[in-house]
Amino acid sequence: MKKIVKISPHIEPRMWGKGKRLREEFHYETDIEQLGEVYNVVALPGHADCKIPEMNCTLSELYVDHPNWFECETDQLPIRVNILDPDEDLSIQIHPDDSFAKEYNGGRGKPEAWVILDAPEDGYIEFGHHAKSKEEFIEWTKNKKWDKLLRYLPTPINGFIDIPTGTLHAIGKKVLTYNISRNADLTLRLYDYDRIDPSTGKKRDIQPQFVYENVNLPDKMIEFEMYPAAHEFGCDVTRYWDEPGLYTLIRIHVKKQGKFLHERFAFYTCVDGEGTINGISIRKGETVLVPSHMGWMHFNGNMDLFLASYRNEKEN
Repeated sequence: MKKIVKISPHIEPRMWGKGKRLREEFHYETDIEQLGEVYNVVALPGHADCKIPEMNCTLSELYVDHPNWFECETDQLPIRVNILDPDEDLSIQIHPDDSFAKEYNGGRGKPEAWVILDAPEDGYIEFGHHAKSKEEFIEWTKNKKWDKLLRYLPTPINGFIDIPTGTLHAIGKKVLTYNISRNADLTLRLYDYDRIDPSTGKKRDIQPQFVYENVNLPDKMIEFEMYPAAHEFGCDVTRYWDEPGLYTLIRIHVKKQGKFLHERFAFYTCVDGEGTINGISIRKGETVLVPSHMGWMHFNGNMDLFLASYRNEKEN
């Protein structure tokens, strides 16, 4: 029988995660000291896999055992959601495309997108590059001419940015983001500031040669976009992205009461406030799974929710 269930987050230590916001404001309870990233939705068996206490299983197991909850064409859950709150800049990196990922580790490429939840006035992300050719990209990298190579963007709160595979990128310190991506895990680092990983006492591995082969040249020069909200059935609804075979991302603000209909499965993550979804409590930091074809969702409370979902490639 289909029902709404809560998803327990998967958490791993991050060397750049030294802040308190995820613990104190988002209510994530963990013994991990270096808390900078939380996987609200991930289902990579044997690697990173959220748990569903009510069902006594992992998310990847639920996906296999209850396919009618998802109705997807993919062997694994197709999407991933995480919230990042780094206390230091992330490494300069890319995620390669499907063809490279399949050959490299048998996985898939990881296109993704971010929404800025909060940022300091001088907040930034590294996004893209200024090289006009592969030769120039390599030359500037080898000579550490980062001021010439790297492209930085200010971070508008509530701004959305699309990150196709091959895009050079890094979230800057103190920039809080909601991230959606394909359920994959392959990162190629170009530069990590020569910092030492305290868990190993060594520098982290970088893969510049693979970055040279997979970075977008020329850069696509993508910018942040600010999407308007539409008032629908008591909710302010922002529709960011809806691409079959990739992901669907919608934001829903509820001030008192509202309702929303989404026939595909949906992971609702609360990034502010608290309330209920069809009588199930949810507060800031929590995620619930609504299986497909559950009908109208009725909201009560003051909540800022992100809806992450997926449509099969053959769907219109």
